[in-house]
Amino acid sequence: MKVALRSVLVHSLSLTCFLAFLPARADAWGKDGHRIVARIAARHLSPKTRTAITNLIKADENDVGNCRSLPKFEDQMACISTFADEVRNKDKFPQFASNTPLHFVDIPIYAAKAQRHYDAKLYCKEGCVVSGIRDYTQVLRTSTDEAKRAVALKFIVHFIGDFHQPLHTAMDRDADFKNAENKAAGHVKLKGDGSSDLGGNMKFVTWFGDSTSPFGCAKLHSVWDDGMIEKRGLTDVAYTDLLDNLSAAKVAGIQAGSIVNWVNEALGVAISNAYGKLPARNQAKKVCEVTKVQNGQKKTECATFTPQACQASEVHYQYELADSYDQENLPAVESQLQRAGLRLARYLNNIFDPPS
Repeated sequence: MKVALRSVLVHSLSLTCFLAFLPARADAWGKDGHRIVARIAARHLSPKTRTAITNLIKADENDVGNCRSLPKFEDQMACISTFADEVRNKDKFPQFASNTPLHFVDIPIYAAKAQRHYDAKLYCKEGCVVSGIRDYTQVLRTSTDEAKRAVALKFIVHFIGDFHQPLHTAMDRDADFKNAENKAAGHVKLKGDGSSDLGGNMKFVTWFGDSTSPFGCAKLHSVWDDGMIEKRGLTDVAYTDLLDNLSAAKVAGIQAGSIVNWVNEALGVAISNAYGKLPARNQAKKVCEVTKVQNGQKKTECATFTPQACQASEVHYQYELADSYDQENLPAVESQLQRAGLRLARYLNNIFDPPS
């Protein structure tokens, strides 16, 4: 299978220009979110599909999570759901290096209305989550190599979860690109043109007062990945029990449609909720990310603005997010998790146990 590399940015931004700004973590949903999606799907698979998947997990030669050793099928599904993020280290897993751009599709929320939807010619010319699902589905349907089919299964499970995270279908402008601090004398000239916020990764936030994350500064993207999910304080099993509560009629309605339909729906949630419910930036709260070396290892930290500390980094004004943003958007997060799980089940059933 050939999977083409695509640039992380669209509209004249190149990957090279933004290497310094790429976040250390850009996976859609955190570990818990993907596990919830996979558990919901597992509860809606046909017996024939469950058997086929069980056999592929047994045949998996890239079982980095030792998923086959788990006694329950639902636990195995949850385990394989995070594989695609676990192999994103290009040095350790060079065979999957070209898959990084396949976790998302960048559709500008500021595009003209006629272009504010998925269009392969505009937004997937060099590969995206839609083409990734298509190509791995072809492997799953046609390959005679069970190990390759097992890998394809794991990427499909992950990618269908990915694009239901709204900020993996959308991008806004980088509102901080033109901040006065970034144009001040002595500040390094920023690369690019500010036309992408990398799916919310260039919108720096405080989340219930915390400016930091294990990967540097807290960002809007991470709030949607796992911030609101973790705030619930539930295990992925308990969260699945909470969300897997819909009637058969509602399930059928959610499962209707196509990958492209669902991507466009997620884009709508990004516009109305993820971006649409943001407060104004607090221009008095200025931060940047700085890289330090500790014990021979590079570490990205979130620094309060000073001209010296942030001389070589983009200065951001923070969005202060807490109860109001959480309460307004948690229902959308949970709805997207439900949709992802139910649609993943339908997609896999159509592959392994298609209706006659």
